[in-house]
Amino acid sequence: MAAPLYFCISHQQPDWPLPEFLTVVGSGSYVPSGGLALSQLCPDLAFQNEHLGEFAAMFAIRRMLVDVPPNHLVGVCHYRRFALTQPLGQLRGFNCYAHPSLLARARPEHFFGDASSIIVPLRVTFGGSVLRQYAAVAEARDLLMYFGAAIDAGVVDQNDVADFLSQDSWMPACTAAYIPAGWFCSLMDKVEAATRQFMQTVHIERPGRQKRNAGFAAERFYSMLLQQKLDEFGWDRVIMVPMTMLTDDGARD
Repeated sequence: MAAPLYFCISHQQPDWPLPEFLTVVGSGSYVPSGGLALSQLCPDLAFQNEHLGEFAAMFAIRRMLVDVPPNHLVGVCHYRRFALTQPLGQLRGFNCYAHPSLLARARPEHFFGDASSIIVPLRVTFGGSVLRQYAAVAEARDLLMYFGAAIDAGVVDQNDVADFLSQDSWMPACTAAYIPAGWFCSLMDKVEAATRQFMQTVHIERPGRQKRNAGFAAERFYSMLLQQKLDEFGWDRVIMVPMTMLTDDGARD
């Protein structure tokens, strides 16, 4: 069995130790010791994290997987977010919130299970459509324009977009998962094409946290694409878990 391939995205040095089997991918100017620095490997993507969030690193990881067999499972996490088969901390809503000190309790198999099963975050139902949920926290215009850009880029059918934006569920933080490399590469190709189209044509610079509007919209688009894959593959054949979120005020036991 091939060794697990697991990337952890971070824009800074975490204040807590990460498992040794994780390959840290540093975005922005962060150069992780023993990891991969986008500023050195993919300088064209490194500082796009200010608009794209972790998708800047996701696009870079896709380039790194060019020679990986399509059926080989690949893990991706964020230094504060993990899709663990045994979540840590306390369940609040649809996430488990844990103090960073609890990460030391996570064993390798909690990250990749038996190394042959797909692991994805829970699909969450909200009190309204995907579009309405986005409009409650950000500018609906940006999400509509992003999905329009995805249609213009030719990577998605407009009917699928209409269905997804009208439904009441999606997979938040779906970037943290353990899926086949072939899935990751094909889906990330579509997300990158849609994001490029959005940024080059209809993107509006937003202040504060909303500067990452492209990343927030890309998260919904990636969720749509991943859900389509799971519809084909079978939801009953994968492990779905609540996201473990590390926060300073998270549960300590």
